[in-house]
Amino acid sequence: MQPSCKEAPMAVFAAETAEVERWVKDDLEAYVSGKFKTFCKEKCSECGKPATKRFATSMSFVVSKMCDSFWCNECGRILCESCRYQHTCERLDQQKERNAKITHEVLAQQLFEAEAYKEMREEEQRAEGRKEKDAYEQERMVRKERRKTMAMKAKNVEDFLQGITRDLEAQEARSRLVREELLNFYPSAKRLALTLYNDFEHPASQGLLDEEWEEVKTIYTRASEIAHAFVMDRESGMPLDMRNPWDPPPPLSQDIPDADGGALGRGLL
Repeated sequence: MQPSCKEAPMAVFAAETAEVERWVKDDLEAYVSGKFKTFCKEKCSECGKPATKRFATSMSFVVSKMCDSFWCNECGRILCESCRYQHTCERLDQQKERNAKITHEVLAQQLFEAEAYKEMREEEQRAEGRKEKDAYEQERMVRKERRKTMAMKAKNVEDFLQGITRDLEAQEARSRLVREELLNFYPSAKRLALTLYNDFEHPASQGLLDEEWEEVKTIYTRASEIAHAFVMDRESGMPLDMRNPWDPPPPLSQDIPDADGGALGRGLL
């Protein structure tokens, strides 16, 4: 049934006054990905022709990343190929109207402020970059110093084992099992010392060789125990401390003796 002459003008008026749907990019991408079939039925908000039907055979994920081909980022409308770059964009028209009315003085001030803001942001970014670079360099130097400490101590342990295994007189005084254990320790200590030194000179990663260092400590503790000897630190003149300055403090002993004052008090009672 054809509409009457009285009904037709009302239909045209409704179409002209219908509110245009506008999208922000995130919402549009979600719409394309989540309701792709519905999206493919969208009409051009400028001419009313199918705007997205051409994407029906494409993948929704791919189309969601092609918003600029069917969506105006200025006015937020969905448009067909013909109208995408030739439509009446209210936002651009408003901006052009504002620019046409602006005075040279105000425009110059706006340009100056925009340039100043741009320079400020660039300086902030450069400062942040310098800060990050300085922090990274500081961390690198700390790691390098720690690698050096571990390598030097490992070399001391190697030299210690080399010395006691070459002392034939002392070795003869030890049991066969002890001699063999010390002899087996030396090549391991030498390998570990070389590995830690190479890591100091040419680190392969940002982390420290903690496992190798634990092996060095285990070897030294056992060798010192069975050889009844220890390494003297050449710098401090004290026995070599295998704890490093950055190690966490040892756990407190649970067997804490009573304070002297308390014992003395009980003795007097």
